[in-house]
Amino acid sequence: MLKNGPLEWELIETKKIHQNDMITLYEDVLNLDGEEKIYTRCKRNDYSTIVPFISDTEVLVIKSYRHLVDSTHIEVPSGYINDKEDPKSAVKRELLEETGFVAKKIYSLGKYTLDYSMFEQYGHVFVGYQLEKIKKQDLEKMEKIEVKIMSIDNLKRFLEQGKILNAASIIALYRALNFHQKKVDKEKFKKSNHLINQWH
Repeated sequence: MLKNGPLEWELIETKKIHQNDMITLYEDVLNLDGEEKIYTRCKRNDYSTIVPFISDTEVLVIKSYRHLVDSTHIEVPSGYINDKEDPKSAVKRELLEETGFVAKKIYSLGKYTLDYSMFEQYGHVFVGYQLEKIKKQDLEKMEKIEVKIMSIDNLKRFLEQGKILNAASIIALYRALNFHQKKVDKEKFKKSNHLINQWH
């Protein structure tokens, strides 16, 4: 039974055809108005991504080597959500492991899916403020990460020029930069109103 599918569609059975610690692969056998169709889908762990602002004009980013493309790229901290871990806890852990920093204030900017035609997986986006370095990086064997500080203007330029390729970072940066600009504008408005009231 398909809860929200077309009335003439029917799920006959689901088969698990492959599983490892990263992915589970399924085949759904569907009846599409009398025609049988095999639909292949993949389930992966959800992940969390954070854009950590180190000042009003700067963001803490990472330069990460990626084996699949054999090159190093600008990203923001991100990682899979472990079992019995919520998205916010995961992003705190990833930020600390990859950079050695904690963010005293963290806000959720929602979630998204990269490809709901084949993958069951959500990405959760966060923005972090009031950063403090409390330890060294704690990296896994496959992680080659260098911590950098980039200005918002440079990050925008990198995004416009297609120099940031990681989709999770692209989505998180666009959402976070928009959120941050509204936050800065709101604080400026409050400050200007406070100054005006002092003169009256």
